[in-house]
Amino acid sequence: MNNLYKMIFIKQANQLNEVLPQLFEKLADYSELLFTPNYTDVHGVIHKLVNDIDEADFDVNKSGQVEIIGWLYQYYNTEPHERVINITGGAVKKADIPAATQLFTTDWVVRYMVDNSLGKYWLEHEVDSPLNKYLEYLLPGEITHHSDNITLENIKVLDNAMGSGHVLVYAFDVLIKMYEEHGYSSREAASLILKNNIVGLEIDKRAHQLAYFALMMKAREYNRRILTSNVSPKLYVFRDVVNISDDIYKQLPQNINTEIKSLVTLFSNATELGSIMQFEKAYNIELLKSEIVKIKVDALDIFRIGASKDAIINMLNIIDVLQTKYEVVVTNPPYMNKFETSLKKYINKHFTAYKSDLFSVFIFNNLQMLKPDGYAAYMTPFVWMFIKTYEALRTYIVNNKQISSLIQMEYSAFEEATVPINTFVIQNSKSHELGSYVKLSEFTGGMAVQDQKVLEIIANPEAGYLYRTSQANFKKIPGSPIAYWASANLIHDFEVGTRMDSIVDPKVGLQTGDNHRFLRQWFEVSLTNIKFNAKSMDESLSSNKKWFPYNKGGSYRKWYGNYDYVVNWENNGAEIRNFKFPNGKQRSVVRNPNYYFRETISWSLITSGGFSIRYRKPSSLPDIAAPFITGLHEDLLYLLGIMNSPVGNYIFKILNPTINLSNGVVANFPVVNTKKEKNFSIIESNLNLTTDDWDSFETSWDFTKNPLLSKIDEHNRNWTVEAAYESWADEAQTRFDQLKANEEELNRIFIDLYGLQDELTPEVEDKEVSVRRADQNRDIKSLLSYFIGLVFGRYSLDVDGLAFAGGEFDKAKYTTFIPNTDDVVMLTDADYFGDERDIIYQLKEFLAVTFGENNLIQNLDFIADILGGKGTPEEVIRNYFFKDFSKDHIQTYKKRPIYWQLESGKLGGFKALIYLHRYDANTMAMIRTNYLNELQNAYEARLSTLTNLIDNANDTKSKNGYEKQRVKLTNQLDELVIFEDKIAYLANKHVALDLDDGVVENYKKVQSDEYGNLLNVFSKLK
Repeated sequence: MNNLYKMIFIKQANQLNEVLPQLFEKLADYSELLFTPNYTDVHGVIHKLVNDIDEADFDVNKSGQVEIIGWLYQYYNTEPHERVINITGGAVKKADIPAATQLFTTDWVVRYMVDNSLGKYWLEHEVDSPLNKYLEYLLPGEITHHSDNITLENIKVLDNAMGSGHVLVYAFDVLIKMYEEHGYSSREAASLILKNNIVGLEIDKRAHQLAYFALMMKAREYNRRILTSNVSPKLYVFRDVVNISDDIYKQLPQNINTEIKSLVTLFSNATELGSIMQFEKAYNIELLKSEIVKIKVDALDIFRIGASKDAIINMLNIIDVLQTKYEVVVTNPPYMNKFETSLKKYINKHFTAYKSDLFSVFIFNNLQMLKPDGYAAYMTPFVWMFIKTYEALRTYIVNNKQISSLIQMEYSAFEEATVPINTFVIQNSKSHELGSYVKLSEFTGGMAVQDQKVLEIIANPEAGYLYRTSQANFKKIPGSPIAYWASANLIHDFEVGTRMDSIVDPKVGLQTGDNHRFLRQWFEVSLTNIKFNAKSMDESLSSNKKWFPYNKGGSYRKWYGNYDYVVNWENNGAEIRNFKFPNGKQRSVVRNPNYYFRETISWSLITSGGFSIRYRKPSSLPDIAAPFITGLHEDLLYLLGIMNSPVGNYIFKILNPTINLSNGVVANFPVVNTKKEKNFSIIESNLNLTTDDWDSFETSWDFTKNPLLSKIDEHNRNWTVEAAYESWADEAQTRFDQLKANEEELNRIFIDLYGLQDELTPEVEDKEVSVRRADQNRDIKSLLSYFIGLVFGRYSLDVDGLAFAGGEFDKAKYTTFIPNTDDVVMLTDADYFGDERDIIYQLKEFLAVTFGENNLIQNLDFIADILGGKGTPEEVIRNYFFKDFSKDHIQTYKKRPIYWQLESGKLGGFKALIYLHRYDANTMAMIRTNYLNELQNAYEARLSTLTNLIDNANDTKSKNGYEKQRVKLTNQLDELVIFEDKIAYLANKHVALDLDDGVVENYKKVQSDEYGNLLNVFSKLK
């Protein structure tokens, strides 16, 4: 530890040694030390303190004491916290609530909350106060002066989820300044603050102890005799009040007895309910306490009755806190939505409109604890500002309170919270003045950067991310999102526009309950068992097919595409409809089936890559992850154009700036409707362009042929691959340029229509254009993949699209290029056969019949040059097939490859591809007899040749080269011997595949239980 830390710890230790004896006297009612044996990872905590915490947090002249205490508690609490929050499913148990919800509040956030609540409240009532010079985090905005007089001693500040006391300690500092303004000495002020101004509640005993400690240490800075005084902080910890002695009740008057019993019943669950506890009436706490104090305690019953009295007094103190009204309530409430039954029932009864999360309950509840014009300040997840779940909370606030200020942080700024955070202050007023809002969402780098940006905007309000707006505008937007940055023109769009759901039907689709069971990539299953063009339930049923197109959303892509999946909807989804958990509860959810197979526009529910929406032809079933819109064709095209423009993304960020874009949010989109014919022609052009692009690649089910072959006939099959690539590159670039120009024209139209010229620009970045330019490496590899498909018979040069992908193999489809008789493509590191069994032999034949034999050498040179590598062109291409083709294929086919690579081992003695759709129960036996044994013979023949070459070599270099080849080949032969046993084992099993089971499940069948994994490249597939 460096000298700085040594000095800090020595200084802290000296202070602690001086005050601890006195402090522990004040804490004598607690039987445990601050840190119990449950928190034993001392070395880990010290390591974190030294390495993770900023040096400023240790500065005792600033806020170092409370920072150290807060970070200590958070680090000691790390293990139980992570244990609880990582529990998948199920409610958070009562005993685990503190571990699940305790979160240390960063210092600058505490200062912002207190400065803009307590500090602002004071400035509103003290016209000439110099306090604003001390309030470093007071946001720009008007201070409305109130004429009523206030008494300083009567100002009460509550933190009802106080944790280790950070908020209250800083509030103490602000209150000291206020007392000093009125002429009090620091020593006198410290005592008065503890006695009158600061109140705290907590459910966690350890956190309460730390808060007590921190606040007393803070008071001692101003009054060194505070620990020996009779003044104690009004900080209370909830305890379950149980096992109250009957002797207590016997000594109470009947009316008091009834009230105490009722309250004890409520407080039997106090550590779970905590500060959200509600009471049927206002209780006379002083009267109740006076009666409890009168209870006599015999010497023999001192522990039993004395403990009961103490528990009831603590309970009454807490009730007094909860039924008091406050000028200021500041807290970082617990974030939790997994409730046990008792807590869930209680919240449903008392806070049903705000029940989605405990923080939402706290927001509402704390507002009820305010005096008129009082302030409540919070740090919470920011989802309450936007999503529908919290619409009731927003509506209540917007209609009944005043959002004084708010800071929306960058999405992952506060990592400890694991959710995006905001901090805000609400006044108990309906004045609806302009609020101050700070938008930090563009500033990454964690909380330190957020802190810096807040200070910068306070110093320079014109920096561009401070907004001053009336919350009355929020009511003009459906759902009342706290869209403080919305311009007047955009607000006007919501006022004059038509809600989208009054024009079309936004819906959500099917939840299978088990996608692994019911979904497939379309190329996994037999083509003969897919119905690609059903337009109704009746048509799907009459087709007698099992698989139908399924819209699952997918990655960012505009206009058209992401046709990837099929779903088992045989017999109108009978298996899915009847899919249940073992306990009989329905597992699947079939939503909106009347909308299946319709023409739609659709988007991905999760929009982390940016919003994009696509046209979907009639034929698909929708997934829950791909919300959709149905309606008239003309309306769908118009909305497709609007929402794929910057206007769409801009408005959705107003309605809900999270990455989750539900159909409910889209339903609120304001449609400014002036349909123009030229708009439709541009939109239709975009559909055609993106459709052509999507179908240019073999992962589309409407793929016809590789684009490098599309113009072969125009050149009488006498062309070069390079020339074909250049022609394709020109075509792709023209398509790209046209789509980009179309989008920019549409953007101009819709930006003008919505009056957003000052906020949006029509220009489109290249990365946002959803068609692909040519890419030599990708496109040459695509050509080689197409060639492999020809060898297997998946494609034919004489038939557009798929020639064989399950069903009966029809040889009549193949005349120009004949596929392999067997379901095998050998991948060897050299030519051991000199015939059609060699991959380069077949590639030459393919190039000769497509591009002409005269161009063969030139084409091999071009392909090899693009692939890159050492050796002759044939060696480079062979090496690609031998080492890299399968990896590229797995990536292209999204870890569901249809060409499977058999491998004998690391030496590559045997490598071959087999085609999933041609595999049968005799494939392994055929491979062993016709290929593996033939390769062994070829190896042995080559070994004999090498031996002769070695014996007859005239120079050492040649001899050594031959010897190296012989050693390699000998080792490969040894590898084949072991591999043959594996193949023989599988051949004897006569495994047959069922294409409906998909790639992963079928792969498991073609394995050796005894010998392990034959298809090594599949080891990473899941």
